[in-house]
Order: sequence, then structure tokens, then C-alpha cells
Amino acid sequence: MDFHYLLVQHDAGICRLTLNRPERLNALNVRIGVELLQALEDCDRDDEVRVVILTGAGRAFCAGDDLKGMNEPGEPDRRYRDPLKQYVKGEGRWPLVIAKMRSLSKPVIGMINGHAHGAGFNLVLGCDLRIMADDATLRIPFVKRGIATGVNLLQQFVGIGKAMEWALLAPTLSATEAERWGLVNRVVPLAQLEEATLEWAREFAQGPTLIYGYTKSAIVHGWEEASVEAAYEHQGLALHYTLQTEDFAEGRKAFLEKRPPRFRGR
Repeated sequence: MDFHYLLVQHDAGICRLTLNRPERLNALNVRIGVELLQALEDCDRDDEVRVVILTGAGRAFCAGDDLKGMNEPGEPDRRYRDPLKQYVKGEGRWPLVIAKMRSLSKPVIGMINGHAHGAGFNLVLGCDLRIMADDATLRIPFVKRGIATGVNLLQQFVGIGKAMEWALLAPTLSATEAERWGLVNRVVPLAQLEEATLEWAREFAQGPTLIYGYTKSAIVHGWEEASVEAAYEHQGLALHYTLQTEDFAEGRKAFLEKRPPRFRGR
């Protein structure tokens, strides 16, 4: 695929995906959604990719859906007649992107360099780890524009009470508030954002990639299941697959030899 609105950069096991519509504050339309889905699928299949960074070009991470229009000029309108199916499964829709990020077999780090509002906020929550610039903001702005909304994954982070408050009152959340509520893992000055993100990414790129994937899957499914027993089953399954990897054997050998492990992501 030729990427028009997405920059894809590979370096030493790290794949950086940059939303590249800075003139529209990286607002999502069908084209950028399709490109992002394809790039994530490529990362999932590529054994050389061991961690993914998602960020935005310019002064915003992502301003949400493009309210000026979701289709490129001249492109056919490939919408489903069923509005609910269109919202969740329509071509290039952000729910598909979030589902892909959460099912990706490698860690996804959100490098939040500016506003992440609406669907952009949802993309942030779809990442596994999030590092945020101290001048960036999060917001669910829909009611202020006369649009009803839900909260996607937000209640998993802060509970239904705060999720309801933020959806109905639409406050702008500072980076400090985001960190206090556990919406992001770390806040740093904008000038340090890239290096702080790369520090984590390099660690993942040298780590046991398959084991990261099994652990991630167990955590996501364990959270979503209704019972503690089901969560234990997912954790046990992750361990079962772990025992079959080369990195498990290397990790055990390194522990016995009292040296740092040399993981190969296999």
C-alpha cells in the first residue's frame, strides 16, 4: 500500500507509525484508518519488528474524527447501511484500529505529542503504554458539539463515575491529571518526549518478543473476561506458550549463569 497520511519508519526492531495530516491536526478519515490498519498488520507479521511507537506529526497527536468529511475527494462511499455496523466495522474506523493494537503480538507505545481528543483519546487508550508531553491534553469534546458519545475503554482506567463526568462535562485534561488518573504511564517535557519513548522502545526491541505478546494477550483477555477463573486460564495459557520459546530457555540459562539474558525475540 502507498501511504499518503502515515509515515512508517523502521530502526533496529522499532517501527514508528506517525499520523501525518498535521494541517488537520491528524484528524482521522477513512484513508488514514485503512493505512494504519495495514501498517499494524505489517508490523504483526514482520519478525524484525519487535515494538511499535504510535505518534502524530506537528502539534497534535490526533484531533479525532475529521468532522469536515471522512472520505477523500473522488473516493467511493463504502458505508454499511446499518449505522451500528458502520460505526464499529466501517472501512478504516478507529474501533478496528484499537482492536488491532490490542491484539497485536508486540507492545505498542503511544508517544503523545499534543492534543488527543475524541477518537484520538481512544487511540491513546488503545496503546499498551503511553508517554505524554507535559503540554499535551486529553478530552472527550462531543457534547459541546451536540454529539452523543460513549467512553470506549475509559471506564477500565478510571471507573464509570469519572468516565461519566468527563463525557458529560467535556473538561480538557492536562498531562498532570492524565498521569494522576493512570491514563498515561509517564509525563515528560516535550523536548524529552522522543528520547523517553525510545528508551522504552529500545528495551522492548532487545526483549523476549513472543513472551511480551503472550503476556499482553493474557492481560487484555483476563481483564475483559467476567470471572477471575477465566483470567487465570489466560495467564496459564500464556505461560504454556512461553515454555516453548527460545527466549524462555535463554532467560533460565542466564539466571543460572548470573548474567544478563540475550533475548532474540523467538
